[in-house]
Amino acid sequence: MQANLFPFQVLKGALLKTTKRSLFAVGAVAAVSALVLSGCAAEEAEPTATATATQSEAPAEDTPAIETLTVWVDDKSGASLEDVAAQFEADTGIAVELVIKDFGSIRDEAITAIPTGEGPDLLVGAHDWTGALVAAGAIAPVELGAVTDNFRANALAAFSYDSALYGLPFGVENIGLVCNSSMVPEQPATWEEVVAAGVEVAMSEDGGDPYHMYYIQTSFGAPVFVQNADGSYTSELGMGSDGGFEFAQWLADNGDTFSFMDYGTTEAAIKSGELACWITGPWAAPSIAEGLGEDGYAIYSLPSVGGQPASQFLGAQGFFISSQTDDPLYVNKFLGEYVGSEAAQTSIFEIGGRIPAHKAVLEAASGNKIVQGFGAAGANAAPMPSIPEMGSVWASWGSTEAAIMTGKVDPAEGWQKMIDEINAAIAG
Repeated sequence: MQANLFPFQVLKGALLKTTKRSLFAVGAVAAVSALVLSGCAAEEAEPTATATATQSEAPAEDTPAIETLTVWVDDKSGASLEDVAAQFEADTGIAVELVIKDFGSIRDEAITAIPTGEGPDLLVGAHDWTGALVAAGAIAPVELGAVTDNFRANALAAFSYDSALYGLPFGVENIGLVCNSSMVPEQPATWEEVVAAGVEVAMSEDGGDPYHMYYIQTSFGAPVFVQNADGSYTSELGMGSDGGFEFAQWLADNGDTFSFMDYGTTEAAIKSGELACWITGPWAAPSIAEGLGEDGYAIYSLPSVGGQPASQFLGAQGFFISSQTDDPLYVNKFLGEYVGSEAAQTSIFEIGGRIPAHKAVLEAASGNKIVQGFGAAGANAAPMPSIPEMGSVWASWGSTEAAIMTGKVDPAEGWQKMIDEINAAIAG
């Protein structure tokens, strides 16, 4: 699924839900710390055959090979990096040029420019660009050493592709359970408690909503694709398992639990007290908070439905390194020691307003209800796959879910037909 804007779009093929997402204001206070990068050594220059002993001495391994480091950013990430860019120049003598671009154009421009030797040394982007950028030869794996220990594991997994790490995350998003706290005052322990209170997923009757329903599907042990140990995805469908068919039967048995309401109707219902809970993300929370008051709503984790651990989709933003940079050592140094520092990550959080991927920055935002609520709800979230095969699943997946829920097809037959269609689309 293409996600050109953050928060991430969830419209694809038959997924017809309309989603309003507004950035939410957040703030945090965090201590400044410097993180040390264990990076790769720069290549030493080859001496000529006629050089003297003095002339043949290679430059020191930390001698910069570039005078300017270019970063493609959007306006918010650019503003958040100004201080750390200035500090990097003061420390290394390398200027950092922050080139402001429209976020939605960065991926395609990078795919065009970088393989020809043009383009940036670093670029901001969404994690599900990774597959396309790798296929185009535009990005290289990052070499960040111990700095990655300071980031949430699932946020790092979002940038893992083919068993390599291709980016450093800074912000994430995922769905949770947003409830009217007067109607649901405590974290529901079971799905049955949620249903008894009243729950809604805004979806289309024809298109379904596999994005928001995914956490229910995974609780039956049916991920969309099988994952490697590092969180990266294989091209093997995971939802063709027995768990997938169990989920399909559950959809048939519980389809009347969900009514088909659009986004605006659902939002109005929860704000008016007609609806107790809504499965949604941080894009919806500010409006709900405004309607119900700061104490009138709560953000809960999603209880398992099928008995296994549930994991909704995680979206992430971060920074990629160009495959054509002239100085991988110093670009990795800037990314790891400077952009990856707690100070820089705090600045990115305060200006951009996205749930921090940096663990200490997330912890420091303890007074922010939206950040803490969705941060906790997404502790077990799984990155949305960035592999090219993901583009083949959405249309059949969404329409099949909707058809099963409305009783238009037999659950087992419909699910098998969907699996066959997706596998055929992947095979080309």
